Amino acid sequence: MERVLVCIIASTRGHQSSFKSFKRHVLDELNGDLALALAIDENYDYENCLWQHAKYRWTAPTFRNDYGEAYDLVQRWLCQQRNIPPPDWRSMLRIKGPWQGGIRSKEPQPSASALLPFCRWLLLRGLQQDHILDRYDRFVITRSDFVWLCPHPPLSILDRREIWVPNGEDWGGLNDRHLVASRADVENCLNLIEDVLLRPFELYDELKHKSSLNEEQLVAHHLDRYGLLDKVKRFPYVMYLARDVNDDSATWSWGHYEGAVGHYVKYEKEFRAAKAYETIIHCRADWENGAWMQFDPTSVTKPISLPLRLRYACESAYYKILSALRRPGRIKRFVRFCTRMHWTQL
Repeated sequence: MERVLVCIIASTRGHQSSFKSFKRHVLDELNGDLALALAIDENYDYENCLWQHAKYRWTAPTFRNDYGEAYDLVQRWLCQQRNIPPPDWRSMLRIKGPWQGGIRSKEPQPSASALLPFCRWLLLRGLQQDHILDRYDRFVITRSDFVWLCPHPPLSILDRREIWVPNGEDWGGLNDRHLVASRADVENCLNLIEDVLLRPFELYDELKHKSSLNEEQLVAHHLDRYGLLDKVKRFPYVMYLARDVNDDSATWSWGHYEGAVGHYVKYEKEFRAAKAYETIIHCRADWENGAWMQFDPTSVTKPISLPLRLRYACESAYYKILSALRRPGRIKRFVRFCTRMHWTQL
């Protein structure tokens, strides 16, 4: 049996909605250990279920004011290890787009995408320095806010010579939310930040034709540079990103409240695909028989009764109001909301 390490990076948000399914369908299904590589602040809740279940934990400050400080820290460490002078990695900021979200610049991006390469490196450094890499055969790099509706694909059907990611949500590059890699490939799947910090001029020349660059495109380019992109294979979306109703994270896309599950869903397409595959994949044997390969998830439609539609609509309106009141500028947003409601009734 393969030894598996499941790794969650960046944060443990959403665990109130996701942990039960994550433990059952991922940790228990793969018989894996759990590792965390997180950016946390002084208010972090160490009593949360993910922290308590983790066998390995590596943390760093949130660098909330400027993720560029995190990149500076990593660059100093890398250059000291290699005994080389640090190049000007900020020359890469000439390439605009969400990839640099959270790094202080002349044109700041409204996202936190830049934190992800840093947390991948934080995970990699922890695995290397604590001599953990050789203890495991397969590494699952994932997020804490995935709700799993089906068991994780068994490793017996995921060729260890390949790199496995969910099918979809590529955004012009390659899905960066979940990845399964072998010991042979995991380091080059996690060292994305090193080219930005050690080879920025070379990387800039390769990407300067892009008018905008996102995290998914940067991941695809990185794997291509290391000869790994052709090894990428797909399995269907059997999970979806969720947000708890009391999560007010400023860097999170709000998505929509889904009354059927009692929390917010970030991407409708993810949710509908996972709900469809839930009807045919219930256990390991359902993966192994291969019927899912010919399954069309768009063929599954489940009508919702009028009373339920009314209930979900009321719940959705309630949580929209509640979210508006919790966030900065809440009074103005509440007034705008009421104004819109008034005019829609006229």
